[in-house]
Amino acid sequence: MKKTTPSEMRCQIIHQRTLSELGLISLYEVSVNNGKYAVIRLDNDQTFQAGDIFKCINNLWYCDEKLIHPMSFQYVDQAEAQRSFLEYER
Repeated sequence: MKKTTPSEMRCQIIHQRTLSELGLISLYEVSVNNGKYAVIRLDNDQTFQAGDIFKCINNLWYCDEKLIHPMSFQYVDQAEAQRSFLEYER
């Protein structure tokens, strides 16, 4: 019987910025190992830098072994991710 491995998605942070003067949410432009890109929002209780990797294993998200809870996002092409990251409103 063939053993299955957990599905793992990896997203490398390209750019990061903090939204609003209060700094409650961080915005991350990421490249995904499926060839797509995304803009991910996270509560700013922990910040990550360009080059860090978000991992999704069995629907749980991690970065540096810390459990994270990204807000909803969609996969897009690189140009759309860049545009969205730059134009994202508070």
